[in-house]
Amino acid sequence: MIFDPKRRKEERSARIGMALFRMSQAIKKMTQAESDALGLSPIQIQALLFSTYTRGEMATVGNFADSIGTTHVTAVKIINGLVTKGLMSKSQKPEDRRVTLLVLTSKGEEVVSHIKGFGHSLEEALQPISDETIEKLELGLGSIISVMEKRGDLVVAEPCLGCIHFRPHANDGATPHYCNLIQKYLSHEASLKECPEHTPSP
Repeated sequence: MIFDPKRRKEERSARIGMALFRMSQAIKKMTQAESDALGLSPIQIQALLFSTYTRGEMATVGNFADSIGTTHVTAVKIINGLVTKGLMSKSQKPEDRRVTLLVLTSKGEEVVSHIKGFGHSLEEALQPISDETIEKLELGLGSIISVMEKRGDLVVAEPCLGCIHFRPHANDGATPHYCNLIQKYLSHEASLKECPEHTPSP
C-alpha cells in the first residue's frame, strides 16, 4: 500500500506510486486554480480542449468519456452543461445516429482561445529540472502510461502520423491522407488532430 511509510521505505514501486499520487493531487489543485479564473471547472475545460484537438468524427461523447475515465452518463452531464452555456453543440453522426458528435460554437472557440495556456503551472514546475533528468522522467512516465493503457486504465490519443491505420499521401487534392480504420480520406489539417483510436506502428 503506497500510503504505508514503512512500505515506501522498503519498496521503490511504492515510493514512485506515492510520488505520482502526490503529483496528481498537486495537478488537481493547480488546474482548479486556473479554471476558477475562467469561470469553468477543470473537467469542462478538458471537454472544450478535447473537442478542439480531436479529429472531427472522433470527437464523440463516448470517446470523451473514455479520455477522462468516466461513464457515458457523467460525460453527457458535463457536455450538457457546456451546451447550456452556449459553448458547445451536439449533433448525430450521419452514418450512425447513435453516436453524438461534439462541436464548439463560436462562443466556445472564443473561450478556447483564452485557455490555450491551461496547464502552464505544471510546465513552469518542470522548467528548473535539468534536461537529463527530464529525459529520464519522460522515458519512465512513457513506460508507466504504456502499461496503464494496456490495462485499460487510460486512453492515449495522438495525431495520425505513426499510427498503423494511417496512409500518408494516398491521394491528391484536399484530402491527401487515408485512414484504414474509418476508411476515409483525410485533409492534412485533420491528420494533425488527436485520435483516440491511435495505434502506434511496431
